[in-house]
Amino acid sequence: MTNFQLLLEGWKGYVIAGFALVFVANFYMSLFALLRQAIKKEKTEIEVLQQEVPKDKL
Repeated sequence: MTNFQLLLEGWKGYVIAGFALVFVANFYMSLFALLRQAIKKEKTEIEVLQQEVPKDKL
């Protein structure tokens, strides 16, 4: 469809490009999952800290 070939011409380039596409997609999805996990961890830490602080000190 796009005639994108990576490193080699012909069908071998298409195969390498396909695997490269999957690798990059997995990398970005893993990065996004780590980012979401870090944000969720920060939110739970903030909630725990808010529960530990007595209401009269605010």
